[in-house]
Amino acid sequence: MFDWSFEYVVSQLLIIVVYIFICLSYFLKDRKKILLTNIMAHISQAGSFYLLNGMTGVAMNAVYTIRDVYFVIDNNKKSSVLKEYIVLAVLLLITFCFAIFTYNGLASLLSVLATIVSTIAIWQKNIKYYKLLGIPSSILWLGYHIYLRSIFAIILESILLIFIIVSYIKEYAYGDSLQKANKML
Repeated sequence: MFDWSFEYVVSQLLIIVVYIFICLSYFLKDRKKILLTNIMAHISQAGSFYLLNGMTGVAMNAVYTIRDVYFVIDNNKKSSVLKEYIVLAVLLLITFCFAIFTYNGLASLLSVLATIVSTIAIWQKNIKYYKLLGIPSSILWLGYHIYLRSIFAIILESILLIFIIVSYIKEYAYGDSLQKANKML
């Protein structure tokens, strides 16, 4: 069922590193720190996907890294709207090009869809929507991990999905109510 080769074991160890960084990012509030943490996760995850022969996943993590490095460098909150849309269009174009060259069946497109959702989430600069869109992105990545039969990634992505939901609910669904209640006391 699972190939417990050296490459597979190393890929699973890399996945553990990936999910430590990803979980940390969902509890950060500063966009630049989130991006830097995510860059470390993307590099580790690309290595894991490479060892699992998940080349679409490797390519999508290359897109993630390019995207996040750009957003760290260009953290100008007053960029023109036109420039912001051009950046999004270029990132999506890169995603589509990489997807075409690494396509390996319909299941490989799960990572492409996750990349599109995640790119839109981080592009729009609102941490609330970034965390909310982390839910469908996580579900798509979970499907890709199932396709690759990455047991640790399946387990950790499932846990991450719970973390994302809890973080979102804690901060946005109940956060305002709790702050108002505390002010009344």
